[in-house]
Amino acid sequence: MDSLSIFIIVVSVILAVAFKWVLFRKIQHWMDQDLIKQLAGGNQELLSRLHDHHQQLKADGVKRSERHDRLHQFARNSEPERN
Repeated sequence: MDSLSIFIIVVSVILAVAFKWVLFRKIQHWMDQDLIKQLAGGNQELLSRLHDHHQQLKADGVKRSERHDRLHQFARNSEPERN
């Protein structure tokens, strides 16, 4: 194989890996946003607080699975008392 063929293969592999990584990150973001919207249940105030809490957890370096657990806990604690 000549150097041009090797270059094309290397560039193709790098672009494929980069595309997969970007797509994976986008899907994770969409899943996080869907979870937050589901937990808010149409309550705009809770939605805003969940977004803020999620951003804070992300900034603190909390792992994604733990963030989901903490978001569930935060939403449960934020629910109004039912009589």
